[in-house]
Amino acid sequence: MKILSKDYWRRKIRRYKHLKKLKKENIIDKTVVIMRPENLELGGKVYIGENCKLYCEGGLKIGAYTKFGQGTILLTTNHNYKSTTRVPYDNIGHLQRTEIGKNCWIGVRCVICPGVKIEDGAIVAMGSVVTKSIPKGAIVGGNPAKIIKYRDIELYDKLDSEGMSYPIENELPRQWERIDEFKKYL
Repeated sequence: MKILSKDYWRRKIRRYKHLKKLKKENIIDKTVVIMRPENLELGGKVYIGENCKLYCEGGLKIGAYTKFGQGTILLTTNHNYKSTTRVPYDNIGHLQRTEIGKNCWIGVRCVICPGVKIEDGAIVAMGSVVTKSIPKGAIVGGNPAKIIKYRDIELYDKLDSEGMSYPIENELPRQWERIDEFKKYL
């Protein structure tokens, strides 16, 4: 295992100083970029894979046990393309809260657009661009993402009520680091 320098930890801590508020059992890869982490609400046992980018300016809420594949981008702000003074847009950003429920699975290289709400248990296929909200238990894919089918909601609710969420410990290959590993340096 690669040993990281003290300078690395200092930079990481400065960048994520607001992570003290987050639950320690979350796994965030070291390559993840979080802009405006003070606007991020993260449930327990969330897994965020390599090279994900979370732009939290408008507020981002992620429910417990949700998993993000590598390279996913979550957005919470958009440009004002309706500007009467500038083209193609002005300098005013439109902040829109984005919410992702619990037990969701967001595949590799997805884009989640501002203002979207993804309900509990939804699955987003890899490479999808989510432009509209997704109902509970829906499986979506494409650009723009469309509903392909639904999970068995009764079975989902039963497993969820019994606490049968996929254990985050299974998401611990060699390069991942847990938040609590570097929080001890705060």
